[in-house]
Amino acid sequence: MKLIEKFKEIYKYRHMLYTLVKQDIRGKYKGSFLGFLWTLLNPLLLLLVYSTVFQLVFKINIPNYPIYLFIALMPWNYFANTIAMGTACVSNGGALLKKVYFPREVLPLATVISNTINYFFSAVIIFIALIFFSDIGISWVALWLPVIVFVQAIFSLGCVFILSAINVYVRDVQYMMNPIMMVWMYATPILYKSDMVPEKYRSIYDLNPMVQIMDGYRSILYDKTMPNLMSLLYIFVGSMVFLWIAYLIFEKLQRRFAEEV
Repeated sequence: MKLIEKFKEIYKYRHMLYTLVKQDIRGKYKGSFLGFLWTLLNPLLLLLVYSTVFQLVFKINIPNYPIYLFIALMPWNYFANTIAMGTACVSNGGALLKKVYFPREVLPLATVISNTINYFFSAVIIFIALIFFSDIGISWVALWLPVIVFVQAIFSLGCVFILSAINVYVRDVQYMMNPIMMVWMYATPILYKSDMVPEKYRSIYDLNPMVQIMDGYRSILYDKTMPNLMSLLYIFVGSMVFLWIAYLIFEKLQRRFAEEV
């Protein structure tokens, strides 16, 4: 019953949620000459560096490697940006927390929703690249994209609930996330194929939820095949359980947010 009441309360403040999402999207590159184009230029610059290094230096032999890399790099950037912004979303909202009452869950929700919308905007570039700059093209299985993004958003929201709550009390958390995300990136099949990982490490490697999520993107956009539905189901169920635990932690810690920020 308490959870239902919380949903009702968040729905009551839906206009505030909408306003925060709009501010996040519009304000991200406010004052920048190129504005929203930076959402595309940043991954394009990374794509240029990674594809050059891994093709020329490490001799990665994957057809259409820049496209292969781009398909995973874009959702990874979406995930990394969500974590970076989400970790500090409550501590950065201190002035708002002290002025008016609203469900504190609105702040993490706004961060995840705004970054998810940004990803869908930038995903247009992926489809343009698939159609005009490669011989891959697109298939009807690309319709699974919103499902995979939704699973990733659920997992991201769980991470943001926990990190944003702890960061209010221990501000070092937001500074720790950059190196953690860098290590996490190399532990995820973005620059390489997941089947390149030695079999003896696969049981540990597959514990990373982003492995199956990234493989899902590659399946529908690069291989043009159905994603592994059983794996996606496991990740979805696991993410929902994780989100529930994360919410309980957030609920427990939020009682002193206004005092700590």
